[in-house]
Amino acid sequence: MLEKLKKLLLYAGAEPEDFARCQMDVQIANRRRLTAFLGTACAFFVALTLGSCMVPLLYDHIPVFAAALIVSLGLLAVEQMFPQKLGLFLNWEIYAFGAMIYGLGIYLGTVQTPDQRAAAFFAFLLYVPMLFMMRPILHIANVLLFDGIFLVCVTRFKDWRVIPMDVCNALVFGAISCIVSTFVMSMMYGNFITSSKLTTVAESDLNTRLHNRNAYENRLRDYPLRCSNSLTCIYIDVNGLHELNNTYGHEAGDKMLRTVACILREIFGEEDSYRIGGDEFVVLYPEIKQAEFEYFVSQLQKNAKGDQVNISYGVVWKEMCENLEDLLTEADKKMYEDKKLYYSNTKHNRRGQIERNLPLCTAEKKAM
Repeated sequence: MLEKLKKLLLYAGAEPEDFARCQMDVQIANRRRLTAFLGTACAFFVALTLGSCMVPLLYDHIPVFAAALIVSLGLLAVEQMFPQKLGLFLNWEIYAFGAMIYGLGIYLGTVQTPDQRAAAFFAFLLYVPMLFMMRPILHIANVLLFDGIFLVCVTRFKDWRVIPMDVCNALVFGAISCIVSTFVMSMMYGNFITSSKLTTVAESDLNTRLHNRNAYENRLRDYPLRCSNSLTCIYIDVNGLHELNNTYGHEAGDKMLRTVACILREIFGEEDSYRIGGDEFVVLYPEIKQAEFEYFVSQLQKNAKGDQVNISYGVVWKEMCENLEDLLTEADKKMYEDKKLYYSNTKHNRRGQIERNLPLCTAEKKAM
């Protein structure tokens, strides 16, 4: 029972591995939602501020709406200045936006209307946890925190005649918010995980178990969101695959491709490694220092030689990934230059380079 509760609160009822696997997609979705909600909030508070100036009964609300507008504009400016930031930076932006909404509801429901029952805060209490995908326990913590602040403000500012009802509503709506947000997060994460699994099937190369060209083309647009400091591309072409297939059959060629994929998986990992064609592979590696990636490339050469695989490759490291297409084109060009140099310098023809029984790389041996 405790394990199920832990899984529900920490991983929205999903398996930890599935939860972790969909985090990048969740963060990208949260980034897009934040941009949309901040833009909507700015327009909404502009309208409220201008409308309050025209209605005498709302004059007292003008400073509140103006302050909310300034905060929203500030968050939107920060978001636009760092549109590629994810992770902790994005989480703090989300927390700040939520705190602004909760704070507005608390102020309007207590300080501004001490003799009336609060309404806006309870609406925000139910609505805000649905805006972004987070671990249920984080939503619950936020609800409890701001519900507690509201209760303190109620006892401090509210008329004694409305305190009992506001306290009761705070407890009831707080509990409802915790339960509903946990249920909604469970459904939303379940949808993401199901979509992720279907995408994995559609975007996986059956032979090498790397991402295929569909995954490569679908994910290209996300790399600018993931690389604020650097992005490296390595284009790889397997030499002699066509001749190997013609001489020893496609089983031998598939074995060679699996060996190359195994090498890439060992060195660069699986997340950003792709087989994009018959004998072509691409690795896109964000946020890595040039010296570190050069070491990885040297390991690629070493492992390929040790597994008796001939490859040509082109590597481009960019400190800023402003133009992804230029990066890919340059890496592709370098790969073809390396391939041309390889065949012009080798003492053997292409058929002479073929080994039918390629040794298995370390990871493939372990998998057997």
